Amino acid sequence: MKKIFILFLCVLLVSCGTMGIGSNHNVNIHNDSDDIIIATGTGGSVKIAPNTAREIESFDNITLKSNNENCDVLVVSRTANTAAMVLDVFPGFLIGIIPILIDAVSNNLYKMPSNYYYQCN
Repeated sequence: MKKIFILFLCVLLVSCGTMGIGSNHNVNIHNDSDDIIIATGTGGSVKIAPNTAREIESFDNITLKSNNENCDVLVVSRTANTAAMVLDVFPGFLIGIIPILIDAVSNNLYKMPSNYYYQCN
């Protein structure tokens, strides 16, 4: 019975990014400028009206481009999901490469910020 419990505990700790910690792939982009911006991510391109916000799901970086030539093209970058990576390594190393492989395939090794504010006047 003790061995079954330990095996069950190991399975729960495997791929923590997928099962427990998760990863934020939704970004709430706030357009605080006077122009329409175009947000491009893995789901395609979306227009965001001035002084509004829109939630966008993307598993990769999001590019923000304004119709105004004076505004720079900005990139909302993803960051490492450190909590999931740490738990994938320890105690995940007991099971081998499986935890990190599952998180990589399910795209939970990285996360996006919850909110991003675009400003250009």
